[in-house]
Amino acid sequence: MTKNIVGPAEHATKSGQMAEHLMQMQNARVFIVGDVILDQYISGKVSRISPEAPVPVLLETSQKFVLGGAGNVAANVTSFGASAILAGRIGIDTDGERLTHLCQTHNIDCTAMVKNGNQPTTRKLRVLAGYQQIVRIDAESTERLDAAAEDAILKSFDAFVASARSNTHSTDNRHGNYRALVISDYGKGVCTPRLLTSLIAKSNAAGIPVITDPKSSDLSRYRGTTFIKPNLSEGREILRRMKPDAWHADLEEEIGALLKVVESECEARHVVLSLSEKGVVASTAGKKNLVRYKSDVLQVADVSGAGDTMIAFLAMAAACDLPLDRNVQLANIAAGTVCGKLGTATLSSAEFMEAFQEREGVTRPEKVVTREEAARIAAQYRHGGRSVVFTNGCFDLLHAGHVTLLQQARDQGDILFLGLNADVSIRRLKGPDRPVQNEQDRASIMSGLACINYIVLFEEDTPIKLIEAIKPDVIVKGGDYRQNQVVGADIVMARGGRVAIIPLLQGRSTTGIIERSKSGKID
Repeated sequence: MTKNIVGPAEHATKSGQMAEHLMQMQNARVFIVGDVILDQYISGKVSRISPEAPVPVLLETSQKFVLGGAGNVAANVTSFGASAILAGRIGIDTDGERLTHLCQTHNIDCTAMVKNGNQPTTRKLRVLAGYQQIVRIDAESTERLDAAAEDAILKSFDAFVASARSNTHSTDNRHGNYRALVISDYGKGVCTPRLLTSLIAKSNAAGIPVITDPKSSDLSRYRGTTFIKPNLSEGREILRRMKPDAWHADLEEEIGALLKVVESECEARHVVLSLSEKGVVASTAGKKNLVRYKSDVLQVADVSGAGDTMIAFLAMAAACDLPLDRNVQLANIAAGTVCGKLGTATLSSAEFMEAFQEREGVTRPEKVVTREEAARIAAQYRHGGRSVVFTNGCFDLLHAGHVTLLQQARDQGDILFLGLNADVSIRRLKGPDRPVQNEQDRASIMSGLACINYIVLFEEDTPIKLIEAIKPDVIVKGGDYRQNQVVGADIVMARGGRVAIIPLLQGRSTTGIIERSKSGKID
């Protein structure tokens, strides 16, 4: 089987701007069905061994509850900005009340949840000493859903499908057909064969992609799914069951055999195989080429929940019908990023974009966004407690003074937006002979600077409309400006922000470079 390693440069030309894809994904509606788990974390410090038994004594410092299992998939969807409907089973108990409250906190629609007074809410208690997990204690029942509970979930899904059909002709995709079904099977009894068969059939009939995270090695129960995402250990178990005499000394051969078996067993359109520290590989039925990305985890704090994050991103991207390579790329980066967080975690779209830029070394159109996109991204950063910095200029011929200014601007906060004068704006301000370089070239050059996170072109003489949209916490200008001369200073300061004036690097200017070039005195 031929490998196809897809890199970020190819995406920049093939798939357009990342910001556009993220905005599409935020318009997705995802129906998640599966085993909902309440994850409990008790954290503390260990400084001695118990005199009663040879076990560590933990001095508790904190305790928290978060959504796990299918609930974590839903939390990842809504934290990113999309919509999630969660269907699963909870008990009529305190843990069930906690779980419902967490769903409400995350803006997850949990009206499709079914309750059972005879079974407890599934809970996993993890005890941590710093980053080290000491013990995990599970409370659960794996009894299958009864027919009434299956029918209740199917009725909720019918309503989800019907709402998609009613918006077939809608031009507003915030309420349109960016839909997906996620099957999150943790083997706790919710994903019964009858329920899965009915859900997949209904989804296929409605043209809704199905993304499956399997637990059972019997993949026939997931037959007809669009995406299936086993991890390497699950895949090996499936391969051993299907071909007990098969043995592969080479990992690549094993991966190829595993992908074929999984694809044929459940008739999936795409198989996405998580390889842990080795990254992720994906195949498409009937095609020889593979899509593959290496793992980009910068620092692993906790891998719990990373698979849920990957499934959530696969689902949102599939709902928007993004290309497979882009879909897998997004899911791989998201999963790797949450591994850097302690415990079961989620990502906002702003956090994801920052991680994407760091891991992919983005220097192309991925950084160039519209005014509307910039406003939305900036709002998400502010909501997350991050400070937004703004500066602007023509940057016609990039020189050392520009770079110094921009690097120091970036140091004023967490995220830097650059307002870049469009060509028509520069001609009005500086005359018909400027700019020397067109706006596309200038944007491409500026996007190569790591200190710049986003670039927005504007055609007006001043960036006042852009400042009103982004609402920065800090405006940065060079030392040739006074504070009362800075456009938008009053707007920022009225919101409690500030203006930072950065000293200029003497002897550097675009005009000077042009004049010296004309006189032949460039040195």
